[in-house]
Amino acid sequence: MKLEHDHGGEGSRLLVLLHGLGATRHVWRGFLDTKRWNGSWIAPDLRGHGASGHASSYALGLHAADVAETIIGAGNFREIVVVGHSMGGVIALALASGWFGIQPKRAFGLGIKVAWTDDERTGMAKMATMPVKTFASKDEAIARYLKISGLAGFAAPDSPAALAGVVQ
Repeated sequence: MKLEHDHGGEGSRLLVLLHGLGATRHVWRGFLDTKRWNGSWIAPDLRGHGASGHASSYALGLHAADVAETIIGAGNFREIVVVGHSMGGVIALALASGWFGIQPKRAFGLGIKVAWTDDERTGMAKMATMPVKTFASKDEAIARYLKISGLAGFAAPDSPAALAGVVQ
């Protein structure tokens, strides 16, 4: 699946930044604004997030395949470093396996939950079958997005990061 993404920098080193469940590529904007990376970078919206398309399956392997396709389409890099938060961290570690046509030199997963209770798994399965949530106002939708993406208190409701998480 083609992923919408931001990219920048230059050089043969590529930094891939993967957001967590419910977030978008915009969560990395503050880091990118610091210009601490010396090389190229890509920050995609994972399938079903932000401006990327929705799909019938959200299996982690499919997310990893999507990201690998995006990386391969971006050019040839001598070094790939993948950093992911939460679900993005799991995808980063999957990419580190080499099973998806790229071989990152380094992969970092931050804030990964590795043990799920039966109740949590049941709750996630139930949530996956629920219809898309709608809100009475744009402000309500933004407040909910900021909460579930972990951006509450970090991104202003009128910021590009907040606005990227809601659609009309």
